[in-house]
Amino acid sequence: MPVLPNTDLEQIQFCESHLPIWTAAPTTIGLTAGQCTALNTLTVNARKAYTDAQNARQASKAATTTFHNNTLLMRGNVADLIRIVKAFADASTNPGAIFAAAQIPVPAAPTPPPAPGMPTMVAVGLNPDGSITLRWKASNAAPSAGVTFDVSRRVGNVGGYTGTGSGTSVRGGKFEFTDSTLAFGTQTASYIIVGRRSNPPQMGTPSEAINVQFGVGSGGGLSIVNASGASYKMAA
Repeated sequence: MPVLPNTDLEQIQFCESHLPIWTAAPTTIGLTAGQCTALNTLTVNARKAYTDAQNARQASKAATTTFHNNTLLMRGNVADLIRIVKAFADASTNPGAIFAAAQIPVPAAPTPPPAPGMPTMVAVGLNPDGSITLRWKASNAAPSAGVTFDVSRRVGNVGGYTGTGSGTSVRGGKFEFTDSTLAFGTQTASYIIVGRRSNPPQMGTPSEAINVQFGVGSGGGLSIVNASGASYKMAA
């Protein structure tokens, strides 16, 4: 087992604790007074260097904090000035000249948001009161961005689709719609869901037709297939 510890600080502490013992009677342990004096000088220097290093670290942290705080204040101020320049340029007859004089890039034209995504992962559930609830997911469909989902329905296998209502946002790109207007005894109903953005006006890609057949599922419930014949899952 080594006598000296591993870390620099522990080694300084070792020397500081042993020097008084060795200096008191150096010849009794085979040392000379000069050797002890030399070690004491080195230990004092090492302790001072350690203290200086610690102080420098603290000073560096304080200086870094001051640097970040001052930069934050500067950034806020210059951002305000840039907004003033942009407003001045927008109100002028030659905005490009204003931006050139300020050496600020001309703002790019705003990119219109993408159309609402196609409804996917559609699930349908039969409720105790006989109504059905459709649930689905879609991208680019935040209600705060003016997106709604229109639900159209066709009862039976002939005729066109008519608007039935709009889906409600649940959370995280998930939506649902409950149809409580189906007449008693309805055997089949088909639904199409499409997203719509109000500003700028955009229509998304409609979902596949979701065909619901009543009274044919297990226990007399319902079954759901899409237009291509693939089965949809039942909603929880």
